[in-house]
Amino acid sequence: MPISLSELDGQYEVTSETSYGGPFFVNGDGITIVKNGLTYRKDNKGFIWESAFSVIGEDRVKIESTVDPSHAGDGVFILDQQGNPTKGIVIFKSVLDAAIVDGRIVLSGVIKHGKETTRLTMRKVQ
Repeated sequence: MPISLSELDGQYEVTSETSYGGPFFVNGDGITIVKNGLTYRKDNKGFIWESAFSVIGEDRVKIESTVDPSHAGDGVFILDQQGNPTKGIVIFKSVLDAAIVDGRIVLSGVIKHGKETTRLTMRKVQ
């Protein structure tokens, strides 16, 4: 049975694993709330994450996230598409697999950004 956009609404635990091992490690892990297919949150480094979700198939969800590091402290950057540190907005796009695990939605997939790969998992907790 396909997941609807309204069923995506809720609180999610976000975890990630990245291939990047350098000094500008970006970790968007934490808790986020999806409402009407959108999220907005500020992580513990001061990065602002905004995401939009759309259901594109029975078990597929498209995600487009913008990360704004301009409010993060001195010496805190994000990598642009070429792998250079920046304080500018960066956009991540992917298609995530959607599944129901133990009665809760789990979104998972890979985000490719320049030379780096990040495995993202979002588990609905409420």
